[in-house]
Amino acid sequence: MNFTKRTVVLLGLLLACAVPTPVPAQTVKDDGTTLKQIIIYGRHSIRAPLKTPDELAVFAVDRYPDFDVSPADLTPHGRQAEFLLGAYFHDYLLHEGLLTGDAQADSARSYFRANSIERSHVTAEEFWRGVMQDATDPVVHSFPINPYQPDPVFDPIAAKVVTVDTGRAMTEAQGIFNNGDALMSAYSGEYSLIHDVLWDYKPMPDSQGKIDVTALPITLTANTSSDVKTGNIIDVGGLELVGGGCDPFIMQYADGLPTEKVGWGRFSLDTLSQQSRIVGLGFEIEVRSPYLCQLQSSNAGSHVLKTLKAATSGGKACGTFGDGKARLNVIISSDTYVAGLAALLHLHWQLPGYQPDFCSPGGALVFELRQSRETKKYLVRVFYTSQTLDQLRNLTAMTIDDPRYLKSLQFNNHADLFRIDGEIKSGKDFALLL
Repeated sequence: MNFTKRTVVLLGLLLACAVPTPVPAQTVKDDGTTLKQIIIYGRHSIRAPLKTPDELAVFAVDRYPDFDVSPADLTPHGRQAEFLLGAYFHDYLLHEGLLTGDAQADSARSYFRANSIERSHVTAEEFWRGVMQDATDPVVHSFPINPYQPDPVFDPIAAKVVTVDTGRAMTEAQGIFNNGDALMSAYSGEYSLIHDVLWDYKPMPDSQGKIDVTALPITLTANTSSDVKTGNIIDVGGLELVGGGCDPFIMQYADGLPTEKVGWGRFSLDTLSQQSRIVGLGFEIEVRSPYLCQLQSSNAGSHVLKTLKAATSGGKACGTFGDGKARLNVIISSDTYVAGLAALLHLHWQLPGYQPDFCSPGGALVFELRQSRETKKYLVRVFYTSQTLDQLRNLTAMTIDDPRYLKSLQFNNHADLFRIDGEIKSGKDFALLL
């Protein structure tokens, strides 16, 4: 796909908030619009670490806890958390009139898709069960999981439908971030915190096979390996291993492990959140730079836009999710792809307990197509929504009548821009006019 030659070009949503304010995601009050379609573009729920405890052992003085499922797979706790999120949306979409409460009829007007990994597919199944509230088998579309086949909507690079210029990507990264030494200095607080947690506030023991990942330099060079895909175009050196050592911590807390096992009891909730800035840094380098976010995420952005447009005309369109007629579209993948789409749309959020733009387990970008009952014009409202860490940990049931149900960020009183067939149209009230 050539990003610059598409007939419909996604410019982006200009939604930079100086002081973002968390507000409930549901539209409880009647605002004169009717919800016509929703696209929930989310991350999988709570998973096990990407590496086994034996593989992680070289990163720390103590052994990492076992999650009792295969590396990277969704946990039983994660299944329950996603079911609860689906159950909330069941109530919300019934309230908005998008669902009827008849699971058979509602499922016929829904489309579920996951990227081709186990944790995303299972997350989509659990969301289905929660939102449909019925025993019928979930229908989740995906490319083959075993053997793995990359989905070009999520990863057009791995699917080989686009060609990446790694040299250009490297030059842009170096222009934005300077060099690895500058980054390590800027994130010295996080590096120091992570070192202390990994080595129990002591110097790294002089034992064979241990690695102090916080001492390894960050590099910003082109990935020259044959395994080139979304999220690894830039070789970041030691930052990748630091991320690997930190990867389990948020999941440990969200999965309900005893606090003495969450980072071996060496985190407060605030410092647990702080160390996740390293994840955000990785995404800033790998998917949020202008060239890479356009290359990697324009296919997903095009599908979102065309699906919304198809719903306004009732006709089938090429390049939509499903046939474009589904009223409920649930698209589940990984934080890499959610962060990439957000970068393409210039979306930012701040949720309580999380770092800026953190893609939480089960969190999602939500696109609501609404129609004014008075003018009949269409608009699109966009927000990021998520369960809090404690709601994930405690498996908190959420209802639309309880304002504490979720914390999310909506974007109010900002102009948004879309280019549609060459014409720029602007809207207010975080709306995209179609």
